[in-house]
Amino acid sequence: MKRIIIIAVIFFAALTFNAEAKKNFNGVGGYFYSQLAPYGTWIEVDYGVVVWRPTIIRTNWMPYQMGQWIWTYDGWYWNSYEPFGFITYHYGRWYFDDYYGWLWYPDYEWAPAWVEWRYNNNYIGWAPLHPYAAFSVSVGIYYTNVYYTPYYHWNYVTYVNFCDPYVYNYYVAPGVKHRVYGKTKTRHNFVYYNGRIQNRGVDVKYVSTRSGQKIKQRDLVRVSDSRELSRDSYKNRDEIRTLDLSRDKLTRNDLARMEIKRENRKTSVDIDKVKLGQRENVTTEKRKDVTRERKPDGLKTEQKRTDVKNVTKRVFDQNKNNTVKKSNDNRKQDVKKIRTNQDTGKRISKNENQVKQQQSSQMKESQNLNRNKKNRTDQVRKDDQKKKDQTKKNRVKQKENSDNIKISSTDSRKSNNRTKENDKVKERKRR
Repeated sequence: MKRIIIIAVIFFAALTFNAEAKKNFNGVGGYFYSQLAPYGTWIEVDYGVVVWRPTIIRTNWMPYQMGQWIWTYDGWYWNSYEPFGFITYHYGRWYFDDYYGWLWYPDYEWAPAWVEWRYNNNYIGWAPLHPYAAFSVSVGIYYTNVYYTPYYHWNYVTYVNFCDPYVYNYYVAPGVKHRVYGKTKTRHNFVYYNGRIQNRGVDVKYVSTRSGQKIKQRDLVRVSDSRELSRDSYKNRDEIRTLDLSRDKLTRNDLARMEIKRENRKTSVDIDKVKLGQRENVTTEKRKDVTRERKPDGLKTEQKRTDVKNVTKRVFDQNKNNTVKKSNDNRKQDVKKIRTNQDTGKRISKNENQVKQQQSSQMKESQNLNRNKKNRTDQVRKDDQKKKDQTKKNRVKQKENSDNIKISSTDSRKSNNRTKENDKVKERKRR
């Protein structure tokens, strides 16, 4: 009986766990899995939430860096040069986790670019939208949780370089991003028009005025097969091809097996507030496109799309080789640093002692100079005081001498008068 009760409890716990997992499940369809598996790893976090982590071969990598901004009928379109960009930059959201790094959360609605904007009179910037950013036909973009994209997740350029095929060469330096971030204002302009989601972002007329360039609208052709994106038949045409599939095809799981790595560590995303794949069903079925009826009048540049992609492939290959070389070089340098740190420490201590001795000698010299100055000033004051005292004494002596002379003159006069009187008295007696 006890065994039956234990088995029943285990069975009930397994059912509740599976129900909870299905409740929070944000799985991935077979199409996304097969297309992105060669370029990264599918991992399961937060009870059935499956996300994709790219294999990064460059330091400081971020989404929406390697590509070009193109103005189309559906707004600002990000034409990626990365092999996985035709999916990850037009479907889903990006999030940076401190443990896993950049993660892509799948979603099944197409957009020319899932980014938010910041701008002022000098700079324009963009950053990937986070998983809390949901889309509604009536509202547009709304947020299910409070989250502010950090300033270092933004890319800023001047308006002149915004539509450049090599825009990644003109990004603002990381040390300046916080200044630009504080002087710009936010902007997002997602609308649902004519059966499609459009990212109007910063007004194209404003960008054209600030850049001093005429920005023409390029044709955007939608395809249902990823192999059509790289065919040579359209490379000489002035058009952009993008993959646009229905939700049913993207969510269909027609694969027998998926290799998904299960992680024990959760992400910092609050999954209960993420509504990706759960919002209203916005249709993205194919229709007669307006851009197909216009003549291509795209943005003319001297550089071709194929040339830019070839350059980026070389850059990726070079960076991949450089990372291996750098890792080996770093190991050698670490060994050298360990050996040299002891010598440098001794030299630094000696130099510090010398500096202290010099400072003490300078202090003594300055103190001696100050003492000599004080002694000189005191001696000068004493000499001045002696001179003053001497002059006073001389003046007193002169006064005394003058007084004595006066007294002697008066005495002589008196004696003379007396003698005269005596003489007169004698004469009188004689008579």
